[in-house]
Amino acid sequence: MKTPLRILIVGGYGTFGGRLVELLEDEPRLVLLVGGRSLQKAQEYCAKRPASKAKLVPVAFDRENADSQQLATLDVALVVDASGPFQHYGV
Repeated sequence: MKTPLRILIVGGYGTFGGRLVELLEDEPRLVLLVGGRSLQKAQEYCAKRPASKAKLVPVAFDRENADSQQLATLDVALVVDASGPFQHYGV
């Protein structure tokens, strides 16, 4: 079996990030790291999705305080930043 693709979704339990998780969770070759500032919220979100074929892993991840060491520890191939806020994006 191939090594699963590990994707960190920052803001993964929020509105936009949660939708990304929903769209990707039917792919069993993925490990989705559901990240955000609150590990508890990430854990609660993952627990509500027991039918996921992808492996959901809750992680504490604050993009404002993240460093290369933390990313190396998570061993991800891809990072999606869906943490927002998006109200003033591009303004």
